[in-house]
Amino acid sequence: MEFRWTIESTYDDWLVRDYLKHVRAFSGQLIKAMKQSGVIEVNGEVVTIAKRLNHMDVLKVVLPKEQRSKAFQPKQELLSIVYEDEHVLVVNKERGKAVTPNMNDEAGVTLIEAVLGYFDRQGLETTGHVVTRLDRYTSGLVLIAKHRYSHHLMQQVSIDRCYEGVVEGLLSGSGALKWPIARHLPSIIERRVSEDGQPAVTHYRVKLAGHDRSLVELKLETGRTHQIRVHMAHLGYPLIGDDLYGSESHDLVGQALHCKWLKFIHPISGQEITAYAKTPHELIELL
Repeated sequence: MEFRWTIESTYDDWLVRDYLKHVRAFSGQLIKAMKQSGVIEVNGEVVTIAKRLNHMDVLKVVLPKEQRSKAFQPKQELLSIVYEDEHVLVVNKERGKAVTPNMNDEAGVTLIEAVLGYFDRQGLETTGHVVTRLDRYTSGLVLIAKHRYSHHLMQQVSIDRCYEGVVEGLLSGSGALKWPIARHLPSIIERRVSEDGQPAVTHYRVKLAGHDRSLVELKLETGRTHQIRVHMAHLGYPLIGDDLYGSESHDLVGQALHCKWLKFIHPISGQEITAYAKTPHELIELL
């Protein structure tokens, strides 16, 4: 991956290292990797990060090749791609597919393995970095960075996410759930509402209700583990199929939850990116 920048007068006499760190938001680890195996050129001449820049210099950076984790093996499986550019990928994950391999999961192709297989088919020598993660049984949009620089930048960007879920009971209206969330020890998976937890805010709006069930739109203001599942259960309206948090329904394996859109300002292009994924039929059929 290659980047070029023309140096503005503000950064005259800056070191390349300082420009990359403070202007282009390179992480310390990436700068270290650049020293070891990246390429840095100023006006076509190979330099080090200690080179001083001048106004109107053209700085070229070629990121070092990334080593893929041995835990993730590329698999040949089709992806539902919603958006893609040189730096990020947004895919629509199906229900029942884990995002990354987990020793507790059943055998099967994970999303990241399918992404690596896609990269191989496209001739892309890169790896995938998960930016927004979904539980195995939550379907919908997952944002993946295609290199570690975009991953680092995406971690500093606000990402708006909107979900739809089907809950038990006839819920009405809208509101904001502002209950802190903490681990439910000794479990390493389960979470609970607790005054000692991290702040968590979920906004909800009922779209449809009937037959003792409700279709609810849910927007995250924070991104705690299991946040929607914990908040809806604490409200008294657990997601259908979510037996970890109290659902008594057996109509669906796993929670009835779908990430239907996400929006963010692209940290490299500056463009607003919005991606959509239609709510799957198996959730709508629960109503």
